[in-house]
Amino acid sequence: MAHQHRLSQSLQTTLSQRLTLTPSLLQKIELLTMSNLELCDLITQEMTANPILEDARESDDTQEIHEAVGMTDKEEAKPPENGQDTLAKEALDDIDFDDFFSEYLDAEPPTHEREAEDSDRPTFESFLVHATSLIDHLGWQLAMAPCTPEIRDLAEKIIGNLDADGFLDLTLEELCETEKCTMEQAQAALALVQGFDPVGVAARDLKECLLLQLKPFKRDVSLERQLVEEHLGLVQAHKFKEICARLNCDPEDLSAAMEVIRTLDPAPGRKYNSTEPQYVVPEVVIAKVDNEFVAFMNDDGMPRLRLNSSYRSMIKGSKTSPETRDFLREKFRSAVDLIRSIDQRQQTLYRVCKCIIQRQRDFLENGVRGLRPMLIKDLAGELGVHSSTVSRVVTNKYVDTPQGVMELRKFFTTGVDREDGGEISILNVKNKIKEMIQKEDATKPYSDDQLSRMLKTQGIQITRRTVAKYREQMRISGSRERKINYQY
Repeated sequence: MAHQHRLSQSLQTTLSQRLTLTPSLLQKIELLTMSNLELCDLITQEMTANPILEDARESDDTQEIHEAVGMTDKEEAKPPENGQDTLAKEALDDIDFDDFFSEYLDAEPPTHEREAEDSDRPTFESFLVHATSLIDHLGWQLAMAPCTPEIRDLAEKIIGNLDADGFLDLTLEELCETEKCTMEQAQAALALVQGFDPVGVAARDLKECLLLQLKPFKRDVSLERQLVEEHLGLVQAHKFKEICARLNCDPEDLSAAMEVIRTLDPAPGRKYNSTEPQYVVPEVVIAKVDNEFVAFMNDDGMPRLRLNSSYRSMIKGSKTSPETRDFLREKFRSAVDLIRSIDQRQQTLYRVCKCIIQRQRDFLENGVRGLRPMLIKDLAGELGVHSSTVSRVVTNKYVDTPQGVMELRKFFTTGVDREDGGEISILNVKNKIKEMIQKEDATKPYSDDQLSRMLKTQGIQITRRTVAKYREQMRISGSRERKINYQY
């Protein structure tokens, strides 16, 4: 006999703990990762949206202006004496304001003729100089090129699919499929764009880019073409002896061909896609005062927020409607949370910088050689906060030190054990490897194993593989490549 199960509903009470991120907590986390420029933008937006917030500096500036001209608030509101009032009125009556402002004000309603005249005047933006982009540069050449409308449309699609270096991210098969054209039309459009300036644009790989740049040469460049077309990998690896053996050519001829190849541009479109400079504003300034390093918060340009007293009195006023009072109270709470969050951000950043000063005094005195290993978790334990808090604080933050402006995160590096039981920063180890390579005999460059043994004589215990890893991170070639480069 089959049993029948009945479905029923019931209520149960359970206890659980969860971490709930309130809007205020989310705001505090977001402010920690912001730079000064980003924080200024956020404060400006909040001041626009919240009438309770105001910049205390603007009010101070207004008061300073009044004091500078010898006028206080009471003097501004004080009515003039009767005699002065009569003289001022007679002086104003003598002025013909219609004639005085006729050049700037028009009492008559605007006519269509005047509107048309104003529309013909050039705008201020028309006088601004803008850098020509790669797409604009190629589009201007395409407009002047004689071709059919079909080829012109395909060429526009090709130009629109070029990356910042001028390479084509679209295959001709994809172009034929999306534009419903033949392969012959796609090839004709590609050849048209590849004939534009800069030479080498619209190539699909590095080999095609270099071959396009070799095409306009008037003298014989057959060896250069052969190197690019058949042995580009060996050229990039600087294996010139192997190239000479394969091509059976003289080293002098190979050296002359390499000089020509070095003049070619591997990224022809990059010069037309220059990015805007990124300006860095240090959040903190570390300076030496009375033989002690002190941290100063850089608040230049930062609005000083305060609560508007007029709206605060409206909340307490009896004539304010309940709807207005509720709106102002909500804005008031939001403004207070923002001010507290900004203050907490500044205090946390200041405390982190004070700890960095205590731990990295040798760096502040002597530069990179004095940089000590320091981990985020160690600093977080000293401050009594979570590691993620310190990580957010040092993100996108810069500090102005006696050794120059540097990112706060650069202070945190792992260390390598020394024979004396201490530690040395990885950045310091890389600097030592770089100095050794710079001082080496170019005809007999140091191998990674030799560099490892030389570091061990200085008490730094790292393996050959670690030396090779640090060298590659600094983009320094191996000993064989350095020797070949010196020979050629």
